[in-house]
Amino acid sequence: MKRIIPLLLAILFACPSAMSQRSDTTSCLGSVYVGGGAFFAGEQPLYRQDISLLAPGSALLAGGLSDHDYSNAGYEDATGLFDAGVSFHPFRKAGGLGAELRVGFLYGGRSTLTGYLRRITRTPYDTLTSSQTGETFYVDSVHNSTYLVECSAERFGLSTSLVWRTKGRWSIYGGVGFAGGLLMNARTEVYHSTFDGVDDPNSSRPNDVHDGRYAGNGGSETFRNGTGWWLSLNTPIGLDFQVARRSAFWSRVHLYDELRPQLLFQGTPELGTATNLGLQSVFGVRLKL
Repeated sequence: MKRIIPLLLAILFACPSAMSQRSDTTSCLGSVYVGGGAFFAGEQPLYRQDISLLAPGSALLAGGLSDHDYSNAGYEDATGLFDAGVSFHPFRKAGGLGAELRVGFLYGGRSTLTGYLRRITRTPYDTLTSSQTGETFYVDSVHNSTYLVECSAERFGLSTSLVWRTKGRWSIYGGVGFAGGLLMNARTEVYHSTFDGVDDPNSSRPNDVHDGRYAGNGGSETFRNGTGWWLSLNTPIGLDFQVARRSAFWSRVHLYDELRPQLLFQGTPELGTATNLGLQSVFGVRLKL
């Protein structure tokens, strides 16, 4: 942040008419923009051995739960994204705009890594005999124990990109971008629940439970984790639409839809560094200055 602010000031003062009346041929001011969308962080599994690092001293997970099977889910779902900033034309030439430099703030929502520990215990419960066929069905009592582990953090950062646009009311643009910041407010939550029931004699699937009920919540725990970091190398590709042609105000208003395929680097004190392929998707409004 300490380096970004002087850079913005330098760009502003480098434009002689930036603080004066707007002129299409001399001003390097571009536009202000604001948008929202989705941030896909890609896939990063949460391994079983990571849990002890994220939830040290957990009473619920004491003993390692070796009798429970483990499964996980990475960053499969998108989080919300907020993106806002200002753009400049520092390379403007007579008769054209040149490349557009965008600098802004990005909030990427709370990304979550999830792990599950499950154990299903069966004990003989009853024997059913069909009155029509005489076939015998063995019904077990089923006890299901589940531990849910969720590690999450909010993504804050600054973004910058250099894009080139075509001319016209409808225009397309593309370029290169960079973003980065901190993974903050990180925490790991552990939940335990149990479920009791009996086999469903009408189902051919072995894990279908009939007349089941939750036996109760076995408890929950929350652990604070350290602040991490993230960096995104991305390629913004977008479609831009000018709302009006003749109105003095509305001709300066544009709607845009943008995709940013990204190579995402991120790290936390507990899990180390990871590299993923992801995507940013933004729909927004920009106002030409």
